[in-house]
Amino acid sequence: MKRADIIFGIIGLILSVCVFYMLDSFPEAQPGEVGADFFPYILAIGLGGSSLVLVLQSLFRKVSENAEPFNIFETGIQRAGISLAATIIYCLAMDSLGFIVCTMVYLPLMMFLLKERKYLQMALVSGAITATVFLVFSSFLNIALPMGTIYGY
Repeated sequence: MKRADIIFGIIGLILSVCVFYMLDSFPEAQPGEVGADFFPYILAIGLGGSSLVLVLQSLFRKVSENAEPFNIFETGIQRAGISLAATIIYCLAMDSLGFIVCTMVYLPLMMFLLKERKYLQMALVSGAITATVFLVFSSFLNIALPMGTIYGY
Protein backbone atom coordinates (compact mmCIF):
# COMPACT_ATOMS: atom_id res chain seq x y z
CA MET A 1 0.00 0.00 0.00
CA LYS A 2 2.90 2.32 0.70
CA ARG A 3 4.17 2.10 -2.87
CA ALA A 4 0.68 2.71 -4.31
CA ASP A 5 0.23 5.79 -2.09
CA ILE A 6 3.54 7.22 -3.28
CA ILE A 7 2.72 6.52 -6.94
CA PHE A 8 -0.76 8.05 -6.77
CA GLY A 9 0.57 10.99 -4.75
CA ILE A 10 3.16 11.71 -7.44
CA ILE A 11 0.48 11.38 -10.15
CA GLY A 12 -1.65 13.90 -8.22
CA LEU A 13 1.28 16.30 -7.94
CA ILE A 14 1.96 16.02 -11.68
CA LEU A 15 -1.71 16.63 -12.45
CA SER A 16 -1.72 19.66 -10.18
CA VAL A 17 1.33 21.12 -11.93
CA CYS A 18 -0.31 20.50 -15.32
CA VAL A 19 -3.43 22.37 -14.21
CA PHE A 20 -1.30 25.31 -13.02
CA TYR A 21 0.46 25.32 -16.38
CA MET A 22 -2.86 25.30 -18.29
CA LEU A 23 -4.26 28.13 -16.17
CA ASP A 24 -1.89 30.52 -17.96
CA SER A 25 -4.03 30.17 -21.09
CA PHE A 26 -7.23 31.29 -19.30
CA PRO A 27 -8.44 34.84 -20.03
CA GLU A 28 -7.49 37.57 -17.58
CA ALA A 29 -10.21 38.73 -15.18
CA GLN A 30 -11.13 42.36 -14.75
CA PRO A 31 -9.88 43.97 -11.53
CA GLY A 32 -12.21 43.15 -8.65
CA GLU A 33 -13.82 40.19 -10.47
CA VAL A 34 -13.35 36.48 -10.08
CA GLY A 35 -11.95 35.03 -13.30
CA ALA A 36 -12.54 31.74 -15.04
CA ASP A 37 -9.32 30.39 -13.55
CA PHE A 38 -10.38 30.84 -9.91
CA PHE A 39 -12.14 27.50 -9.28
CA PRO A 40 -9.59 25.34 -11.17
CA TYR A 41 -6.85 27.19 -9.28
CA ILE A 42 -8.45 26.29 -5.92
CA LEU A 43 -8.89 22.66 -7.03
CA ALA A 44 -5.26 22.47 -8.19
CA ILE A 45 -4.07 23.79 -4.82
CA GLY A 46 -6.24 21.21 -3.01
CA LEU A 47 -5.05 18.38 -5.26
CA GLY A 48 -1.40 19.37 -4.95
CA GLY A 49 -1.60 19.80 -1.18
CA SER A 50 -3.39 16.53 -0.54
CA SER A 51 -1.06 14.66 -2.93
CA LEU A 52 1.95 16.08 -1.13
CA VAL A 53 0.52 15.01 2.24
CA LEU A 54 -0.13 11.51 0.85
CA VAL A 55 3.46 11.15 -0.37
CA LEU A 56 4.94 12.49 2.88
CA GLN A 57 2.72 10.26 5.04
CA SER A 58 3.71 7.26 2.95
CA LEU A 59 7.40 8.00 3.30
CA PHE A 60 7.37 8.56 7.06
CA ARG A 61 4.94 5.92 8.34
CA LYS A 62 5.80 2.39 9.26
CA VAL A 63 4.43 -0.34 7.03
CA SER A 64 1.52 -2.18 8.62
CA GLU A 65 1.50 -5.92 8.12
CA ASN A 66 -2.23 -6.08 8.85
CA ALA A 67 -3.28 -4.18 5.73
CA GLU A 68 -6.29 -5.70 4.00
CA PRO A 69 -5.74 -6.67 0.38
CA PHE A 70 -7.74 -4.87 -2.30
CA ASN A 71 -10.76 -6.98 -3.24
CA ILE A 72 -12.59 -6.01 -6.43
CA PHE A 73 -15.56 -8.18 -5.45
CA GLU A 74 -16.33 -6.12 -2.35
CA THR A 75 -19.73 -4.42 -2.59
CA GLY A 76 -18.40 -0.97 -1.77
CA ILE A 77 -15.68 -1.22 -4.41
CA GLN A 78 -18.22 -2.32 -7.03
CA ARG A 79 -20.55 0.57 -6.16
CA ALA A 80 -17.65 3.01 -6.41
CA GLY A 81 -16.77 1.61 -9.85
CA ILE A 82 -20.37 1.89 -11.02
CA SER A 83 -20.50 5.48 -9.72
CA LEU A 84 -17.32 6.36 -11.60
CA ALA A 85 -18.60 4.78 -14.82
CA ALA A 86 -21.99 6.52 -14.45
CA THR A 87 -20.29 9.88 -13.90
CA ILE A 88 -18.13 9.45 -17.00
CA ILE A 89 -21.18 8.47 -19.08
CA TYR A 90 -23.10 11.44 -17.61
CA CYS A 91 -20.37 13.86 -18.69
CA LEU A 92 -20.04 12.34 -22.16
CA ALA A 93 -23.80 12.25 -22.79
CA MET A 94 -24.38 15.83 -21.66
CA ASP A 95 -23.68 17.40 -25.07
CA SER A 96 -26.03 15.15 -27.01
CA LEU A 97 -28.83 14.56 -24.47
CA GLY A 98 -28.59 17.80 -22.52
CA PHE A 99 -28.30 18.72 -18.88
CA ILE A 100 -31.92 18.12 -17.91
CA VAL A 101 -32.27 14.59 -19.33
CA CYS A 102 -28.85 13.44 -18.15
CA THR A 103 -29.31 14.83 -14.65
CA MET A 104 -32.81 13.36 -14.30
CA VAL A 105 -31.33 9.92 -15.03
CA TYR A 106 -28.03 10.36 -13.17
CA LEU A 107 -29.34 11.58 -9.81
CA PRO A 108 -31.81 8.72 -9.19
CA LEU A 109 -29.09 6.23 -10.19
CA MET A 110 -26.72 7.73 -7.62
CA MET A 111 -29.46 7.67 -4.98
CA PHE A 112 -30.18 4.03 -5.81
CA LEU A 113 -26.49 3.19 -5.40
CA LEU A 114 -26.62 4.88 -1.99
CA LYS A 115 -29.43 2.45 -1.10
CA GLU A 116 -32.34 4.88 -1.33
CA ARG A 117 -35.50 2.97 -2.24
CA LYS A 118 -38.25 5.60 -1.91
CA TYR A 119 -38.84 6.01 -5.65
CA LEU A 120 -41.33 8.88 -5.48
CA GLN A 121 -38.99 10.82 -3.20
CA MET A 122 -36.07 10.05 -5.55
CA ALA A 123 -38.04 11.42 -8.52
CA LEU A 124 -39.14 14.55 -6.67
CA VAL A 125 -35.69 15.33 -5.29
CA SER A 126 -34.08 14.75 -8.71
CA GLY A 127 -36.60 17.05 -10.36
CA ALA A 128 -36.16 19.75 -7.72
CA ILE A 129 -32.35 19.63 -7.85
CA THR A 130 -32.31 19.64 -11.66
CA ALA A 131 -34.73 22.57 -11.86
CA THR A 132 -32.91 24.55 -9.18
CA VAL A 133 -29.48 24.09 -10.71
CA PHE A 134 -30.82 24.89 -14.19
CA LEU A 135 -32.56 28.05 -12.99
CA VAL A 136 -29.58 29.25 -10.95
CA PHE A 137 -27.18 28.77 -13.85
CA SER A 138 -29.43 30.15 -16.58
CA SER A 139 -31.13 32.99 -14.70
CA PHE A 140 -28.75 34.22 -12.03
CA LEU A 141 -25.33 33.29 -13.39
CA ASN A 142 -26.19 33.66 -17.10
CA ILE A 143 -24.38 30.41 -17.92
CA ALA A 144 -25.95 28.27 -20.60
CA LEU A 145 -26.13 24.59 -19.72
CA PRO A 146 -26.15 22.11 -22.61
CA MET A 147 -29.66 21.54 -23.94
CA GLY A 148 -28.62 18.62 -26.14
CA THR A 149 -27.90 18.41 -29.85
CA ILE A 150 -30.22 15.45 -30.26
CA TYR A 151 -33.18 17.81 -29.86
CA GLY A 152 -31.88 20.34 -32.39
CA TYR A 153 -30.65 22.96 -29.89
